[in-house]
Amino acid sequence: MAGGKSARLDYAQTFSIGFGMLAVASAWAMVNAFVPLKLKELALPTVAVGIVMGIDNLCGFTIQPLCGLLSDRVRTRWGRRIPFALFAIPPAALCLMLISMAPDAPLTIAAVIAYAVLMATCRAPIVALMPDVTASPLRTRANGVINFMGSIGNVLALGGGSLLYRRFGMSVAFAAGSLIMVAALAALASLVREPAAHRTRPGERARLPFVSWRELRASVMPRLDLDAEARRSFMLIVAVLFLYTMGGNAIETYFTLYAVHDLGLDPATAGGDLVWFAAGGLLFAIPAGIVGGRMGRRNTLGLGLSVAICMLTPMPWIGEASLIPCLAFVFGAVYMLVFVNALPWIAELGGDEHVGAMTAYYYLATCAGAAISPTLFGLIQQSTGEYRWMFLYAAAGFAMALACMPFITRGEADGARAPLPSLPRPLAVKPAAKAAVAGL
Repeated sequence: MAGGKSARLDYAQTFSIGFGMLAVASAWAMVNAFVPLKLKELALPTVAVGIVMGIDNLCGFTIQPLCGLLSDRVRTRWGRRIPFALFAIPPAALCLMLISMAPDAPLTIAAVIAYAVLMATCRAPIVALMPDVTASPLRTRANGVINFMGSIGNVLALGGGSLLYRRFGMSVAFAAGSLIMVAALAALASLVREPAAHRTRPGERARLPFVSWRELRASVMPRLDLDAEARRSFMLIVAVLFLYTMGGNAIETYFTLYAVHDLGLDPATAGGDLVWFAAGGLLFAIPAGIVGGRMGRRNTLGLGLSVAICMLTPMPWIGEASLIPCLAFVFGAVYMLVFVNALPWIAELGGDEHVGAMTAYYYLATCAGAAISPTLFGLIQQSTGEYRWMFLYAAAGFAMALACMPFITRGEADGARAPLPSLPRPLAVKPAAKAAVAGL
């Protein structure tokens, strides 16, 4: 495919790049839905479950930034990003199957760690593929397409995985997830051709650069040449990413345990209910990018967070099994307003020269929130004995993120300043009102 940046979005190329996100999203959807249930069955306390489920996010502090930095410098005949996916996804698919078949807690945890390390190796390079070939004003719309493909992966994994889990058990469900990962990788490698500048010429040797410890530290927190206003916006955007990820990750990690232990659902039904969240995201991923392009990224995120707060706040008191599918669908659509616009928002501050650096900060912020949150809420759950308080916990994280946003003036397309109308404020919600529930 053409590698140059066009004034119009190349939908065929963007959908093809989305196969990488499909592979990543489908695998993590199954892990987040069913591995906490297995760990509880193996008699691990909730805090320990949170620690294990946060391991992949600890990799975000080291492995993801390192691979993002390496992928900026690597040159091979396949390009600079795709080789990381070719290296990591096949063995990660094997680890996914091992997670389901492991007979005890130590082997299960070891398989989760290996899987997390491998997936961290390829995630930042896959995400950086889109900005490599997409002009700045089109990145929000392109990210909507990428997340649309990720939502397809979620639907395939959660819908098909829940059916297979109910009928054949966890091993068959995870084997199917592994096949989805490998098939998506094959589509990515065969359909996407990176720009010529990122590929070696025939007969030229691949360039695999060495990275020193100093460079690794710099890749985790790259130095940025920003003016005072841009630096303030950058720090606040990082805070927003951290806070909303902390809130959302608690639901992502503990939703199936909430559904099983608080609502009395069986594990397959609990995982199946998450399909409605994925379906909402699937249908609204592309429109969310269009809305972000018209309203501005900051205001679109503010709208999504405001609606999410209103939906989550009453859930501890009104949560019922019969409401979950409908409310999860609505929340999945709303959350796309946040998720689709977040990466283009921070990437814009770095310009084309520092997409990898801004991607590193994006993962630093989101992985920090996601690494801390499962353990923190695990402590809350163990003290209260109930999972339903995760909704108030998430709403609090979203509210703190929302409070930072009026002071952010950079991050719109082509460096344009965000307009400064008042952001929508969370509405007062009565405990008796109906709301939505889901996890990222």
